[in-house]
Order: sequence, then C-alpha cells, then structure tokens
Amino acid sequence: MNMTDITSQQVILRKEGLAGPSSSEMAEKVGRAGAVVIDEKPSTLLIEGDEETLRSATESVTGWKTIPMKRYSIPDTRKKINW
Repeated sequence: MNMTDITSQQVILRKEGLAGPSSSEMAEKVGRAGAVVIDEKPSTLLIEGDEETLRSATESVTGWKTIPMKRYSIPDTRKKINW
C-alpha cells in the first residue's frame, strides 16, 4: 500500500455536555492515535487522518460527537458563449 491508497479526511469533534475529556485531552488522545489536530477550540476540534485512525481515536470516547466534513464545489456562474 502506498500513500495514494490512503485517503485523508477531516472530521469535527464537538463536545456535548459536561461529560467526557476536555478539548486538550481529546487533542492529545487523537494525536497519539496518529491523527492531526488542525484547529482546537474549547468545545470543538478539527482533526485530519485516515478513516481507520479517526475511528480508533474517537469510537470509545463519551461526551464528544463526530461530524464528518463535507466538501462542496462552487459552480461556475459565468455565462458561456458558443461560437
């Protein structure tokens, strides 16, 4: 398997309620699992990694919700002239 076989994805982790680890504890946990923390706020983390890494880092954690990032392409709104 080479690097092009592994697709990296981003997910948002959002803290729900008072239960569960803090943002910095979660960042440390996902970092140890091999994911990269892109942005950290008190109740949200944006992390990136391959699907298996993200799943293993987040599946056993309570108090945090995993939200997959969706990418949208912006349509070209320029008028086209047919010659």
